[in-house]
Amino acid sequence: MSSIVPGPQKKIGEEIDAARSGAKPLSAGDLNASAPPQEELTGLDDWPETLRSTVEAEHDRVTALATNRRRTADGVLPQVVQGLDQLLDQLADRLQADKPRRFGKSSTASSDDADLDAFAELLGIPADDLASAPGRGEHRAALRTIKQLRSQLKELETTKDHSKLTRLVTFVVRLAVVTDTAPQTTATLAPLALDRYANALPDHQWDCTFDQKLASWKEAATN
Repeated sequence: MSSIVPGPQKKIGEEIDAARSGAKPLSAGDLNASAPPQEELTGLDDWPETLRSTVEAEHDRVTALATNRRRTADGVLPQVVQGLDQLLDQLADRLQADKPRRFGKSSTASSDDADLDAFAELLGIPADDLASAPGRGEHRAALRTIKQLRSQLKELETTKDHSKLTRLVTFVVRLAVVTDTAPQTTATLAPLALDRYANALPDHQWDCTFDQKLASWKEAATN
C-alpha cells in the first residue's frame, strides 16, 4: 500500500494550522519552499533599543525581499521607516546640543582622536576631509539634510521604494552606530557624512549584502 505525500499547497495549510495551534512555529521556509531558513540576529542585546529594533525590522524586510515575499516586505516597511525617523530625530538632538561656537569651530573631536579615522572610514569620509572640524554653516546644513531625509521617509511609506529605503538604512543606521559608540565624534563626522549623502557621493556599502553591512556595524559598535 503506497503512502500519499501531501502536495505543496496542502503541506503549507498543515504548517499554518500547526502554527495557529501552537504546535510548531511558522518560518519563511514553510511559506516558500525555496526560501532559505531565516537566521535570528545575535549580538544586538547591548544596542540602544531604537537602533536594535530598526536593524531587526530591516533584517525582516530584506529577508522577505530575498524570498520573493514583496507583500511581507511592504508590511515591514513602515516599521523600518519609523525606526529611521527616530534615529534621525536623535541625531538632530545631538547636533543641536553640540552647536559650534559663534566664532570658530567645534572642538568636540579632532583628527588626533584614536577612533576618528576608523569611524570616518566606515562612513566613507576621506581622511583629507578631517583636516578641520565643520563650522556653523556645515552644522546648519546638516540639520537641513536631516529634515529632508525625514521628509523622504514619509514619501517612502506611500511609494514603497525598497531600493531607496535600503540606501537610507545603510546610511542612517551606520551613522547612528558611530554616534552612539563614539558620541564625541558627532560634531565632526555627522555633518561630513550628511553632506556626502546629500550630494549623492558614492557609498562603499551600497553593494554590500545585509550580512556584510551588519558585520561592519557590529565591529564598529564594539570599538
